[in-house]
Amino acid sequence: MSWEQPPENSLESLVHGMQTSDGVEFDLRLSADDELVVYHDTQTADGRYPECEEASSMPDYVCNLDDLLAEPRFVEPWVNEGKFACIELKIPHPSSGKVGGMFSGEMKIDHMRRMIEIVDESILPLELSSSGAVVYSFEPRLLKAAARTSSKLRFARLVPYLRPWGSSFVKRVFASPYFIGLSLPRLMAMQRRAGAPMLPAALDYLDGSKRHLTIGTTVGLHGRQLTNLTRKRKGFPVYVWPAKLRVERAILDAGLTAISDELSPDVTTLPTGEPRWLRPATQPLNDEMREDLDSTPIGGHADAIRQLQREVAPWSEISDTERRVFIEGWRKKWLWERSVDVLMSEASETSMPWEASRVIGHRGAGKTYGSG
Repeated sequence: MSWEQPPENSLESLVHGMQTSDGVEFDLRLSADDELVVYHDTQTADGRYPECEEASSMPDYVCNLDDLLAEPRFVEPWVNEGKFACIELKIPHPSSGKVGGMFSGEMKIDHMRRMIEIVDESILPLELSSSGAVVYSFEPRLLKAAARTSSKLRFARLVPYLRPWGSSFVKRVFASPYFIGLSLPRLMAMQRRAGAPMLPAALDYLDGSKRHLTIGTTVGLHGRQLTNLTRKRKGFPVYVWPAKLRVERAILDAGLTAISDELSPDVTTLPTGEPRWLRPATQPLNDEMREDLDSTPIGGHADAIRQLQREVAPWSEISDTERRVFIEGWRKKWLWERSVDVLMSEASETSMPWEASRVIGHRGAGKTYGSG
């Protein structure tokens, strides 16, 4: 039977993403009864604002954070196998009345502060690795909100800035000046200065003609522009969204992380002809395995992948010596700035260094349309 994609951000979707790839990305909103619900859109399908509703009144497939963290199939890979979670905090629509309209910065900071505190309280009992999650948002006041908490979580800004209301076209129009004015190297420098552990960036910065519009050094996924990116990056993690299948292998070969909307187990061959390996970080292939898989005829990709999934030891089960070999190879290939010893201090059976190149399931098993 062919795989059917579950609704985005649903419990089923997030479990699938955590089991199938190196981790997941999901969205959180603060309900009227102070619960964090896993939901993306500013309104439900019937026009209600999530922030004005109690968590129990949300659509049936919407789970809250507590439900998600009570699911062993989600939590155990995250805590014990070095999997990763990108947690996006959503700000209410201005018309909801929850943050005082468009220009009430203090109310937005306070709203986001409360969300951070609840995330922190919820995750703390898991004793998660310090490099196991990032909290990010399009809201420019995220870091100010984080500074008003005692959270030890790591935080980053999503770029380019997309305001939380309007159609996709309107959002892109308003994001254009930000996109044009800040090249990817400049954004990486800004994130470093802010203490962010990574940069979540739109694919447009790396692929397609739009990347030439940014002021500053042009970077990309091939040739001289990839060389520019690798030298400027020095291993600083860049998470690319949406990582379309046609560029997924190029993103991984560049040492970046792919946030993917396509997590079907039926896709074993990429549009570019390469076999697809969905756990490059948490079930890494050595050079010989990768070469053997790449040399497999397209018709044999599915069988070869299934065999490797059975035979290749996951990151959580290999020795420290083997982990060091992988880290040394990755560091040399992508010019990581941090020393091997520092990288190894973040590496164990339950954790990976921030620089690791991963495949992450966007909203669990991928974005769905018309979900409400």
